[in-house]
Amino acid sequence: MTNHLFQFDIHDWSTWGEVYCSKEEFTPLIQYIFECEGLEFQALQNCKPGTNGVFRVGEYVIKVFVPLESGYDSLPDYRAELFAMERANEVGVSVPKLIAKGQIQDKYLFRYLIMECVKGENLGEIKDTLGREQKLEIGKKLRDIVRGWATPCENFNGVDAIGRTLRSKRWEEASDEIKNAQKKFLEGLKKESSVFVHGDLTEDNLMVDQSGKLTVIDFADSLIAPGIYEDMTLICDAFHFDRDFLEGYYGKISTEELTEKCMGAILCHEYGYHVVKSMFGPVADLRELRDKIVEQLTDSSTERK
Repeated sequence: MTNHLFQFDIHDWSTWGEVYCSKEEFTPLIQYIFECEGLEFQALQNCKPGTNGVFRVGEYVIKVFVPLESGYDSLPDYRAELFAMERANEVGVSVPKLIAKGQIQDKYLFRYLIMECVKGENLGEIKDTLGREQKLEIGKKLRDIVRGWATPCENFNGVDAIGRTLRSKRWEEASDEIKNAQKKFLEGLKKESSVFVHGDLTEDNLMVDQSGKLTVIDFADSLIAPGIYEDMTLICDAFHFDRDFLEGYYGKISTEELTEKCMGAILCHEYGYHVVKSMFGPVADLRELRDKIVEQLTDSSTERK
């Protein structure tokens, strides 16, 4: 019988979900990886869960990509993260320093990235402590970051952003009226040039240090897509409709213009309806969705006053 460093049985997405945060199950595997890479190993600490196994190891963070036996092919995510981090460096965006990359054939084939741990807190942890000027500055910095990388490039992971959104099971619960409007909107976007997008600029993926320096992490969802694809997670999650953040990012803009940008970004994004349900619950039609967004933007504007 072959002795494996990783012992847990993975045979579908559910079993991966049971183990991907387990320090106990991953410790032998990650300790061996660190020995092979000539890095000092320390006890694992959990990072915020996502799709892959992510652990802090002293001054490093290791991301272990989900194996194929889970039913999910993470190779495009691995390639995307490597490509995107290199691209971000080229345009001067602060990203975690890549220390090592590779794969190990154990019980399963595990690909991994080892990066320096980014100092600071994620935007979600400090958002409520920020004043108007700080929010405006973060919005401006993110605008410059997105503009810097939002240029045409090779399709580095082979993802068809519009086709994937149209086929996404996450949109199946949306009403026919919303899905028909989405199809019409996305057909129009096909005429536009696709550019590089991070795809998941949530509050958890934006790190801010004590000096205000902004570092972007977790590029596994990056792809080429219409530029508006980037705005959904920024508006709904990172900024959570806050008008100060939004003013920093977009400049002076009316509620009506912001609403249309948000509508388009939601319709474009693969996770758009998932986010809608999380924020508002099931939405019957476009009019209700638009009203919910206006309400959020208006509440934020009122709170600021």
